[in-house]
Amino acid sequence: MLIPGLRDRLVAILDESEIAPDGRAAYLSSITGRAFQTTRRWISEDKPGLPDLMSAVLLSIRFDIDANWLLGLTKVKHPLPGREPLTVTAREPQASGGDWLHIVAERLSRRAPGCVLFIMPGDEMEPRIQKDAPLLVNTKVTEIQGNGIYVLEYQGRTLVRMVENRIPDGLVLSCENRAYKETVLKSAQAAAKLGIRVLGKVELWLHVVSS
Repeated sequence: MLIPGLRDRLVAILDESEIAPDGRAAYLSSITGRAFQTTRRWISEDKPGLPDLMSAVLLSIRFDIDANWLLGLTKVKHPLPGREPLTVTAREPQASGGDWLHIVAERLSRRAPGCVLFIMPGDEMEPRIQKDAPLLVNTKVTEIQGNGIYVLEYQGRTLVRMVENRIPDGLVLSCENRAYKETVLKSAQAAAKLGIRVLGKVELWLHVVSS
């Protein structure tokens, strides 16, 4: 899993809210608008799934918790800051309190419709993609489709790699961090035979810089 413990944190929140176990998937579906089958996977004990970015934000607002904690980016659970009415004038702030999360998520969802939220698992793509950075991944891509950045699974590990069809070398898997060596394979078919599975293609990522 890319976000260890997300399912446990979500179940803990549902326990605190006294939501009956047999009604939890339906409850999550009513909050996020996602299909029952989708929300059921989020709390499944067997290979739990990951909520998309908008769903994660809606859950954080509904349960009044910091989305960073829900996603495993911070260890301490904090409530959302006090929420104020939205401001819509062009010359003034567009949102305050926790409302900015919803606006950012909505804008990102428009840029990458249908994508699923992943978290960068390591430092192999730094400085381009920071460790723990949120990634928006098109999970409908299940095989190498041209050059790009892909989320891969190999021997139970989740990897993020730049993939390039390089003539005459073949298929090159590389990292932005030069401390990691590149891997050269004959083809996408050869990668599949080695047990490398494509989980999706990275469409967007967030790079957080503090002032």
